[in-house]
Order: sequence, then C-alpha cells, then structure tokens
Amino acid sequence: MSHSQLPAVGWQHTLASALTGFASRDERILDIRVHGSTADCGETLDQWSDLDLMITTSEPLAVAEDLAQEIAEHHAPVFASNQSGDTDRHTRRLVLCDLRRLDLTFVAASPRGAPKAVTAPPPDVRGLIDPLVNDFRFDAVLAVCKAARHDVLIGAHLTLGLARHILVAAMVLRDRSKGTTHHRHGDTRYDTWATRLAAAPPPYDPVAIASAIRYYTVALRDLLTEHGVHSRLDNGPLLALLDTVDDHTFSSPSTLRAE
Repeated sequence: MSHSQLPAVGWQHTLASALTGFASRDERILDIRVHGSTADCGETLDQWSDLDLMITTSEPLAVAEDLAQEIAEHHAPVFASNQSGDTDRHTRRLVLCDLRRLDLTFVAASPRGAPKAVTAPPPDVRGLIDPLVNDFRFDAVLAVCKAARHDVLIGAHLTLGLARHILVAAMVLRDRSKGTTHHRHGDTRYDTWATRLAAAPPPYDPVAIASAIRYYTVALRDLLTEHGVHSRLDNGPLLALLDTVDDHTFSSPSTLRAE
C-alpha cells in the first residue's frame, strides 16, 4: 500500500469532532471522550493510529448500532468490523473503506444515586495463561485425532491455531512485563516468538500435522518456562496420544518424533 492511500494526517481529530457533534444531539449519550493516541499531545499520533472513543450511554447496544450507521452513511462505508462485550460494556471496532479505523467503547451509565461498582482486581498472569494452555491442549488433542483419521483439512486448521494460542500467551507475558495492554511499537524480545514458530513443520499432511503439534507443544512449554510461569506444564497425556498415533497409524513413525 502506498503512502498516498493512507488516510490524511490528523483525520482522527476531524472525525472525533464530527461524532461529538452527533452525540450532542442524542439524549441517550451522556458523555463522549477521546482517549488513546488521539488524546495525546500529537507526538504519538500518526496515520497508523486509530480513533479511540469512550461513550457513556443509557443504551450501549442500541447507541452502538446507531453510531455505526451514522459513520457508514455520512463518513465512509464500513469495510470490516468486530464487536464484543455485553449490554453493560460493548466494543465496536470499525475499518472504513478509506482505511480509517475506529475503536468505540460503549459503557452503561450508572443510575443516579446508585453506588459505584467495585472494580475487580485484574487477574494474575496464571489466571490469564491457564485458559490459554487449556485451549491449546484441547485443540491439540482434536488435531491429533483428525490427523489419525487422515482428515487433513480440519487437522491443519486446528494445528495452525496452536501457533495463535502461543502468540497470545506471548502477548499476555509482554503486557505483564510492560505494565500495559497498549503497545504502539513492537521490535521487542517477544517478537522473536513469531520467528521461532515459523520453523514448525507445515501441517499439510497427517505426518506433518503430528510433527507440528509436537513442535508447538515444546514451544509453549519453553515460552512459559523462560518467563517463570509454571502453568500446568505436564503434557504427558498429549504426548502419549501422539506416541500412540505414531505407532499405530502412520507408516513413518520416526518422522513424527522429530525434535
């Protein structure tokens, strides 16, 4: 993509002003404020920055729909979107056809006189890593079973997802080390994990699927060990399953036992 195809410098402030004007005419919206890089003094704002808005409203889901429609009709069509959350806190991320990006968070307003909700402390790193390890193991076992039945399509899909679990774990560990979930730039020691995972066997036949699962299992163990997170690192059942598949399913078991 050439430089000329990117949105113009400073578009975030222009669009934020327009959306603030829209919000002022909607009685359901109690507050709208800019945060993130757009709220800074301008030193960190560039063409790669998105527009972060926090909207306090009596109807988070309905207002999210209406604001997205306003943006699509009066600013630019939506090229892609993502949403998450519930009725109390809803996040809508939009990529417009002109490549402007918005991260919109809609939070429910507390009723007048209601006590402020007590914010729960953030989970410790184990509380974040353990579910990732669980999901990795679950998908890995399914992938082994699919490989054993020579279902390469689903086996490859599940195995490629194991790399994603590892990268998410690396991001969690980076967040902990940096004390933030917002990282404007990479080029840190955690980026090396992407390179390390690139050495995994391409999982496009049953033998390679099993070999890749072994590789990713060791990689996840190494990642957690190197950062002092001892999170359910006994992968005995998964490795035993792989051994069984090696011995009874494939014609070249030695291939599967590659380091």
